[in-house]
Amino acid sequence: MRAHSIEYDAERILVFRTAQRDDGAQGWRAAPRLRIALAHGEQAPLVGLGWRTLDGAEAAIGFERDMQGFHGYRRATDGMPAEYRGVLERCEEFRDDAAHRFRTQRSRGAEWRDGPDLRLLLEDGDACAERLDWCDRAGEAGALSLRVALSEPHAASEVTRGVGTIRAHHEFRAAGEVADNLLDGLPNKWLGDWADGAWLEFDLVRPAAIRYYLLTTANDCPDRDPTDWALKGSHDGWQWNRLDLRGGQVFTRRHEERGFTVAEGDGTAYRHYRIDFTANAGADHVQLRRVRLFETPPLTTYQGFFGCLRQADGIPSGLRGSPIPRASRPTAAGIRTAELQRPLPRTVSDWHGYLSEYSADIIRVAAGDELSGVGKRRGAGWLGYEGASEERLAGAEARLGTRLPPSYRSFLGASDGFLHLGPFMREMRATRTVTWLRGSAPEFSHSMDGKDSRVLERALLISAEGDAQHWLLDPGDVSQDGEWAAYIWASWYPGLGERYSSFAELVAAERARFERQAGYEGRGVRPEGANELVAQGRDQVRRGLPEQALASFERAAVKGSGAGLYLKTLLGAFLDLRSAHHDIRDDVLGRKHVVETIGADQLRAEAVPLYLRRVVENQGPMVALPQLAVLEGLVPELALMAGESAAEWIARAAAHVPPALPETPVFQQALDQARVLAGRGAGDAAWAVIEAALPHWHSFNPHRVVPVILLTDPLLRNVVTPRRARLAVTLPRATGRTA
Repeated sequence: MRAHSIEYDAERILVFRTAQRDDGAQGWRAAPRLRIALAHGEQAPLVGLGWRTLDGAEAAIGFERDMQGFHGYRRATDGMPAEYRGVLERCEEFRDDAAHRFRTQRSRGAEWRDGPDLRLLLEDGDACAERLDWCDRAGEAGALSLRVALSEPHAASEVTRGVGTIRAHHEFRAAGEVADNLLDGLPNKWLGDWADGAWLEFDLVRPAAIRYYLLTTANDCPDRDPTDWALKGSHDGWQWNRLDLRGGQVFTRRHEERGFTVAEGDGTAYRHYRIDFTANAGADHVQLRRVRLFETPPLTTYQGFFGCLRQADGIPSGLRGSPIPRASRPTAAGIRTAELQRPLPRTVSDWHGYLSEYSADIIRVAAGDELSGVGKRRGAGWLGYEGASEERLAGAEARLGTRLPPSYRSFLGASDGFLHLGPFMREMRATRTVTWLRGSAPEFSHSMDGKDSRVLERALLISAEGDAQHWLLDPGDVSQDGEWAAYIWASWYPGLGERYSSFAELVAAERARFERQAGYEGRGVRPEGANELVAQGRDQVRRGLPEQALASFERAAVKGSGAGLYLKTLLGAFLDLRSAHHDIRDDVLGRKHVVETIGADQLRAEAVPLYLRRVVENQGPMVALPQLAVLEGLVPELALMAGESAAEWIARAAAHVPPALPETPVFQQALDQARVLAGRGAGDAAWAVIEAALPHWHSFNPHRVVPVILLTDPLLRNVVTPRRARLAVTLPRATGRTA
């Protein structure tokens, strides 16, 4: 019995406490909270609601009067049904940054008319909804098919790297299947005995409020997958508060990564987290490949919907909607343009200003012979042409048999063609040469599967001469405002490239790519503020915020800072060592402005040995010796000798002893002690010594922000595992000196 009822309010989010009872079971078990908001004009209380999620699960429920509770069913991804019930627990404010809002149109016959905005939120603790139907007490009923744009959780919100210690109830150390493997992202796993339960505990370097987590299945034995568990948080590691409860979960394949939004947490930051597993799929063991923890859940966006509506008078109509951008979190296009701090061009006037500024940027930073076919345009500061008249545009549309999408049409109105619109796009087609792709580009004669082939069959080719790439618009993927999806096909892509929602968004992304490429070459388009960004990144490293520091160094590198590019590369090696040799070769040793900024002595002590370590570790029958050209000026003794084989050079590189940079006495003492312990095989003890000293590491050299010696010292390589390397840059520094 309820002590009191909660007043229904269509303007707020309704939060239900829920429970499930499996088919044939006697008792009910708690399930994640259900959060619902559905308002379309004067929305009456709902009578029924049904939905299907992206992973194939579905549910249907009927509400009590004024939505005080519900009964219904849920069917899991494996098809197993369960009874489902809930009680209205509270109402929350409807915020545009936390839910979805759509502009809608209704049709009767062939005519579409604007309708009231639709506000929508449905979270049942699992995947986002792709289909929705409802009916309310006023007699209105509707059904929607939603176009979902999936997103990854934001890297900056991940706190997995801040896990100092992970423990398990049991692990198979002899086989190397230990709990530490859950944090490194490599293709290994944790395996433990199952004795009516299992658990994992995570101790963080600093408290964090976990709002989302990912679990990844291991490589074999589906019956070892966990099915029921609870996520808990604690301040002291003894008293635990339940944050999320899951039951009847099904993983459908090996190495499947599933995300879960914390359903019961109130935003409290805890130092300790625990997953209590209470059931698995039936085996005598339990296993996972990976666990990842995040402070914010991923942003799921909807590109729109189609559906139908039956109003209270019984007359049916079509219903479609387009998303209204969220108030505080930008869309994909907004993220790209936020870096440029300029809006997307829409009108002819917008394009005139945008292209004039872009032309000036390209010409200003271009090398002498870099721009082909420009001629007098370089002096005029304009890489475009005279804009197409309305008559010319109409003629092109008549020839093509379709009206061109708005942002591309207005682009042609500002400049009928363009030179060097992207780093690899030398010339765009004009109105007289824009054509359908089919039969016009021999590079596409090879087949593509699935969606790619369908896009290519109908695509409009808008580029003329590029560096093995073409720009395409898709008339089969049209937004509510008439924009066509845009793609770049390039010879180095396995299929079509990234999807852009419009031509304007594609151009903005290519402009950002041009600015990044120029900055990485030391020719920043807008170099102002680069030094401040480097200083900001150094401070963020000192405070144990590596992802934020990477973003600061990246922005400085785009502005042309050699220091920013160097620090980004070296810090990035601590977060993911696997591609460090490629990054050092391309973005440090191969960049003149980086070499000049950092200096040969530091490069020989840090970048070169780290580069050599990864080259040696990746040795194989096809050693890429031509890459050694980047070393010749810095380390002549490592130049390839006449007649030397790849294996001989690898052996010489492995034996190379680099110069050492000075360390503070405290840290040097810790290094010496750790080396002795590592030599005795006491790797854990060696790491404990290093970990205790890391908060006190510092350097007065502004171009040293991390102790690279931990990754290059031969005795410490097996001690400083990938997880420990990430932890090393997550620990805050206790010193206020320059890091």
